[in-house]
Amino acid sequence: MNPYIFKRKDEPIAIINLTEDGSIVNYKLNSKNEELAPLHTEGSTNWLKEWWKRRAVPIEQGHIKTMLEKKGLLSPEDFLVKNLGLSLTDYYWISPVDSGLKWKDVNLFVNEFYDDINIAGETQRDSHIVPHYTPNSSLQGTLGKCWTIRNGKRGMIKGNRDYFSAESFNEVFATKMHELQQFDNYTPYKLIEIHGQEYQYGCFSELFTSESLELISAYDVVVSKKQPQNINSYEHFIKVCGMYGLDESVLRPFLEYQIMTDFIISGRDRHLANISVLRDANTLEFVKPAPIYDSGKSLFVNDSVPVNNKDMLKIATESFQNTELKLLGLVKDRSLVDVDKLPSAEFIRELYELDSNISENRIEEIMRGYEMKIDLFSRWQKGEDLKKIVVNFKSKPSNKNMKDIFVE
Repeated sequence: MNPYIFKRKDEPIAIINLTEDGSIVNYKLNSKNEELAPLHTEGSTNWLKEWWKRRAVPIEQGHIKTMLEKKGLLSPEDFLVKNLGLSLTDYYWISPVDSGLKWKDVNLFVNEFYDDINIAGETQRDSHIVPHYTPNSSLQGTLGKCWTIRNGKRGMIKGNRDYFSAESFNEVFATKMHELQQFDNYTPYKLIEIHGQEYQYGCFSELFTSESLELISAYDVVVSKKQPQNINSYEHFIKVCGMYGLDESVLRPFLEYQIMTDFIISGRDRHLANISVLRDANTLEFVKPAPIYDSGKSLFVNDSVPVNNKDMLKIATESFQNTELKLLGLVKDRSLVDVDKLPSAEFIRELYELDSNISENRIEEIMRGYEMKIDLFSRWQKGEDLKKIVVNFKSKPSNKNMKDIFVE
């Protein structure tokens, strides 16, 4: 077993023992610094083992499995250990016992880091010049992505799940939507050309965490306090955030705006790791909701477009509720989104026509679906009960398979 000190910056939180493949065998907490520990499931006796396993990059992400094999690494946890558990979203890391390493030596918010899996095919910094640490060993999600430093700016490059650039286009479309709404708490994404991948475009967003602000997922918030049986997870999240200093009058409008804009673009992947808050590094108080991020799985990506309102309103989601319709039921202020200040459907065409793999038929289907969602949202905003709306969009379902729809 290999002993390490689990730290928050330079404060020791626990002594941990790791196996050769990077899993935690056991640990002993430093009782003086328990308040500095990551938020975790209240009452759990194995929370650090669970937290460490979740921190490792998912084996399903991009080409991680192939990369691990090439490096001779035994598991994602092994990759995490080799990079000291470092991240660009918080200040937790591990230091080999008696190594003498300090936070200033490994802090990736200020130190250079190694671009070991740059998915854009960009020139990688020489590992002989910069420390051989990367924050990519703790990068979450199954989509191909990587942390990098471009033109002096730390940020993330995101790719796509197949050979279309749709998910990257959707991030840019969401950026445009928030910009037109004059909403100021979102992550701007910019298109970049990709080399060496099946798809043509990815997108880049700058880092929104810092040495003074760290990211806490809604999942970690929700499990950190026992949820009463008489309230749902959405209200529990708002309540717990209030306990940590984030006022409901700030958080609730943000969540409602996010729910409504996700509905408009059919964003169905707003699970509790795609909703977060920012926490002050020193006081540990929640400061504000994290900017809206990860909107790529929207605009019917990898799905057929529903042909009528009835089917459109059955879209399932991963979030506080399991359907878009139920999520809308959580909204109290329907006026937070201005339906007259949404991107036009033509903007979808402008983006999607950049990808030579996507057919005109597919583009038109997405535009039609988007216009249906705007119509439904507008009617709901005016007070209509969407459950009672009759089918009024008539469209013949296509007999083509998905490849025929997507590829000319």
